[in-house]
Amino acid sequence: MAVTAHNNIKPVIAIIGRPNVGKSTLFNRILKKNFAIIDDMPGVTRDLNYQELVYIDKPFTIIDTGGFHIDEDETNAITKGIRDQINEVLIQVDGVILLCDGQTGLSENDKEIMDLIRKKQIRYWLAVTKIDSEEKDPWAMEFYETGAEVVFPLSGKTGYGVNDFLDEMTKDFWTEKEIKEVYGDKENEIKLAIIGRPNVGKSTLTNAIIGEEKMLVSPIPGTTMDPIDSFFKYKEKSFKIIDTAGIRRKKKIEALMEKAAIVRAFRAIDRSDIVIFMMDANELATDQDLRILGLAHDKGKGAIIVINKWDTVEKETGTYEKIVKDLRDRIKFAPYAPIISISAMKGMRVNKLLDKIIEIYDSYNKSVEKDVLMEWLSTCTRRNPPPLTKKNRPMFFSSIEMVETAPPTIVMKVNSPESMHFSYHRYLLNRFYDTFSYEGVPIKMIFRRSLKRS
Repeated sequence: MAVTAHNNIKPVIAIIGRPNVGKSTLFNRILKKNFAIIDDMPGVTRDLNYQELVYIDKPFTIIDTGGFHIDEDETNAITKGIRDQINEVLIQVDGVILLCDGQTGLSENDKEIMDLIRKKQIRYWLAVTKIDSEEKDPWAMEFYETGAEVVFPLSGKTGYGVNDFLDEMTKDFWTEKEIKEVYGDKENEIKLAIIGRPNVGKSTLTNAIIGEEKMLVSPIPGTTMDPIDSFFKYKEKSFKIIDTAGIRRKKKIEALMEKAAIVRAFRAIDRSDIVIFMMDANELATDQDLRILGLAHDKGKGAIIVINKWDTVEKETGTYEKIVKDLRDRIKFAPYAPIISISAMKGMRVNKLLDKIIEIYDSYNKSVEKDVLMEWLSTCTRRNPPPLTKKNRPMFFSSIEMVETAPPTIVMKVNSPESMHFSYHRYLLNRFYDTFSYEGVPIKMIFRRSLKRS
């Protein structure tokens, strides 16, 4: 049977199936990490969760989807949104894992989903989960009634049968070596994480950027439950944008889903190069919200602060300046982060935001030559000599070098690193930002003991 294939090099595979059959459990087992929400309540995974991985030496993308409904109640915005998204996924992916429940047995919904797969001529693998031993393998036999040539019994919870399934699924996937030999190294991709409180407009910004409603946007608070990766190009640059679930203050978090959403937001920061911290112009972020931005700073990510819904603010002379000053006073740990006001809904200054992101990314990966840094450091120490060491001896630097980028990391050899005062460290950082173009980029300065005797 002919099958649709859009990305034979690094296939995109979606896990689909009825609600509560164990899609997220299998997704997590494949990734060996708890990326998706798991809960006994049907439909908990409300959105699409994309993750790239390499199985042995074969890269592909796996997608965890929400419950696949055939006969939804059209008045239910959530299930209709899920249905529309999965229909879109079926058009874009290279294959699907149809996951069925071995305990409840074959259902009419399973048969209808299989019929839909066949009509769309999509490559598929039929897996029957909740089978955790050879004794239970016969549970999978009735699923051959769907017409599938092979049925894979497995357990996402225990891992039974999962490796055998992955071996078969990936047997004709390209290896990393083959991809590199044919296509060379992967094009640089700017990875963005959008973080912020619920309903500040993160999904709306993503939709404005990619030009289509790829996100599930609903007036129901907290609809976006999982980080979602979307891909687009702007000015010949490739982007991956991660829209995260809303981050609430901890004291307000009671449901498992909201707790999990925060953990995934942290992981989204881990996966990113640059973090877009969004806030509502009518309800600016609290100090506790800004701690999430502090996490991005601690992890060495580029950062940009976005004030959304600027078109709804009643303005007078100096309104923007007052807001910026208030934010600067509360984020002294990240004075490098630019602040930009936008309206994601109206597309106001969205292109300006993208231009700024490109600037930050270029700086994030930019290096400064050793001799240039040495000249800069000499100028700094002449203008403001370093403090004396704890033994009241002069402090001197023997070398300086940028040893890494993304984030830029500078190592300075000094005769007494334990004597380096935070105020002089801050002085050097401020002078560095004044001299070199590194807006939006956290600079790491490490002081190590010089081999020269003091």
